[in-house]
Amino acid sequence: MHHRTLALDDDLVHVVDDRSWIANPSETLHAVERARSRQMIITARDVGSRPASLSLLPLIEPDLIFLASESTGRTSDAQTARIAHALAAHTERTGAVIVACGVDSEQHRTTALSLGATFGTGALFPGSESPTPLRDSSARTHISSTWSTPTTLSTSPFQIAASTGAVKTSRKSLLIEMSTHIEWQAGSAGQETMLLGTFQHARHFGGRASERWNSLAERMAYTGVCGTGMPAGVDSLIHSAPLDPEDPLTTEWNVVVLAPHFCCVLSAKDLFRGSAENNREFDYVVSHDRSTVVRCARTILHRFAG
Repeated sequence: MHHRTLALDDDLVHVVDDRSWIANPSETLHAVERARSRQMIITARDVGSRPASLSLLPLIEPDLIFLASESTGRTSDAQTARIAHALAAHTERTGAVIVACGVDSEQHRTTALSLGATFGTGALFPGSESPTPLRDSSARTHISSTWSTPTTLSTSPFQIAASTGAVKTSRKSLLIEMSTHIEWQAGSAGQETMLLGTFQHARHFGGRASERWNSLAERMAYTGVCGTGMPAGVDSLIHSAPLDPEDPLTTEWNVVVLAPHFCCVLSAKDLFRGSAENNREFDYVVSHDRSTVVRCARTILHRFAG
């Protein structure tokens, strides 16, 4: 039986995987932005192979998702369920098309369909080098852009969050408790979670805060912190980036959580008032709007160069 295949022009496809963005988040995001400006199809590769591959989806909003072969070949277990949930959440929001790789048997086809794939590649489709419909030969064979989060020129998460939510004023003592609560929620959000924090200065990321974040990093796909005086690189499981003293982030305190089923940003701006450390005053915004959280995450990650 002849099946129509997915029409892909290699010159108009931009491919991203989790290894490239973890190695250099800033360059990866810039490359995706350039590709989108050229109307290219953004493709996520090897999705499901590692938790970080699923955490990448909301950041780049790929139009096309290629599942790793091991995802298709895996039996129905807890990891398969996590992948299915994450893909369902993302495709419901964006309409992205899923292609299953390594479809070599009818069992693989069944697994691929259960994960939401509509196309596949593998030995089950001999003679076809392009993704082939898994079940319905009338499936649409042209991919269109699914990107929805607006581009922002702001480099300040607080400006982004404040443009969509009510600004309140609080002392640092309350913000510490609020941040800790968001961290707790992040720890329960699953392995595919991304956690980002900006701490103004390296001296603010020590003691209990450092202990909490190192513990959380063991359960996260990606954990990143930045501030003036911080080193560039990875210490244990936490990625860190230094801030230029003139960077607007040096006046902000941000905690960003981005997961398939949960997202939140706490963004606070230092008012440089208050005598004792815990009495320092900040304007702050809390948002659970996914578009807002994604934009805040992107602008923070632009500080993380390889």
